[in-house]
Amino acid sequence: MSSESSEGAVARWWDAVTRRGGFVHAAVVGARGTGKTTWFRSLADADPKAVALWDVRRVARARSMDEVWADLFAVLDVEPTGGDPLDDLEDRLDLLDHGPVLVVDDWDAAVDGRGTTVPDCCYEVLDQLVRFCLGQATTRAGAACLGLVLVTSLPDVTDLEYFTRAVQRPTFERLSRLVTRAFTAERFPLLGRAESEALLRGAGLAAADARKAADACGGWPWLLREAAAAAHAHGGWTPDAERDVREGRLPALLDAGLLPSLAARPEVRVLGGAPLDYLVRELDRLREPAAFGLPHAFDDPGRPAPLVRDLLTRRFLVVDTENLRMPFQRHAEVAPDRYGGDVDAYLQPRVGAWLRRLCAAHRVAADDVWLVGRSQERIDRTVGAATPGRRLYPPAPLRKKARSGKNGSDDNLMTAEVAREAQRNPLARFVLATGDADAPFILDVVGALDQVTVCTPWAASTALRRRLAGEGRLIEHTFKERRPPEVRRRNPPGGER
Repeated sequence: MSSESSEGAVARWWDAVTRRGGFVHAAVVGARGTGKTTWFRSLADADPKAVALWDVRRVARARSMDEVWADLFAVLDVEPTGGDPLDDLEDRLDLLDHGPVLVVDDWDAAVDGRGTTVPDCCYEVLDQLVRFCLGQATTRAGAACLGLVLVTSLPDVTDLEYFTRAVQRPTFERLSRLVTRAFTAERFPLLGRAESEALLRGAGLAAADARKAADACGGWPWLLREAAAAAHAHGGWTPDAERDVREGRLPALLDAGLLPSLAARPEVRVLGGAPLDYLVRELDRLREPAAFGLPHAFDDPGRPAPLVRDLLTRRFLVVDTENLRMPFQRHAEVAPDRYGGDVDAYLQPRVGAWLRRLCAAHRVAADDVWLVGRSQERIDRTVGAATPGRRLYPPAPLRKKARSGKNGSDDNLMTAEVAREAQRNPLARFVLATGDADAPFILDVVGALDQVTVCTPWAASTALRRRLAGEGRLIEHTFKERRPPEVRRRNPPGGER
């Protein structure tokens, strides 16, 4: 029953499962929309003697075990005699060189009421079937055996035990203990890059768009199909299509396919909080995406796929370059020798190293660094023109107005950009590199402060410490160079433009 002629991660996985031991006895886990039913149906259609697919919800109206056995035997092509059903099953297997694999689909959905709940008599039959299957190791050694696969939509193998503990159904308890203790838990694989691109091309995307969309989504078929729909709606895989998937379609998939199962995990039930908060926290701790049924980046199984990362764990580093620059600039005016006559040359390597440390410590991508200042020239003089990051500075009229005195236009721009992005992505995190106490206060007013961690170059003010009380909210002394001595100036504040 090998699938060597097939290509792809799923075929290789199934080959490994079927070659492990004398016969298959496995519980398959994988989030909704990963293609489990489609895969097993294709196997059953291609070779009905090797794989039989039984949707357990077919017997939702069965009133006795006999009715359940009759429906199951119709799938397995077993002729009932009216005696013990297990004897009929043994007789059928005795006629075969190789026993089939019975795939019981929607096993968990039927148990906990998602969809159609099956009667207790079905679980009595399944209990007998599981015991028969496990007993074959001794009773049918060397003969044809029945393989048994229980298909679930649980995200990970650990969820199988959580699920069986959570379901309060007496007729299910005995069966669940057998499954968790004696069956092999198998994680259904997601698609690889080539398969994902092929799915998108089959949905009508051009090759270039299929490649970009696959890289963004990873190998979750359900998400890929939503990406194809968004691409058709927006005329290709455009920034608008990507935003549609990230901010609209992906959250809906998480709500429907993952979060209900995560809610049953002890970490969520005991500690309290929402499953989504738990998911974000665990990904922040560098748990692998597969532990939650999420797609990973094709080049790194430890990283969520880009769209998932952007939604759940994206971090922005927002740098107030003026707040860092001004103490050095003012001190250089009275002590130029301290900086070799060139404060820019002094600052750039030190600021660059500071930014790299912050990015590494908070896992911020270079594309998500925002450098805020009074002008692009002034930002580049502080950080270096080659330093990656998006330059944010006020428009020319505000810069002209600021020459008469500091009007806070760059600070206002910084808080406005953070507030805007926080509204668009409520799960994003912002690392605000500044010693200015005003910005966090403004963000508090607009309701975005909960998404912010402030990293001050030097010691923070008492007011800032009070406002950001709590673990990890405020990190002080992140800049290695000591703060220059305070210099009082008679000229209007604001520095050179």
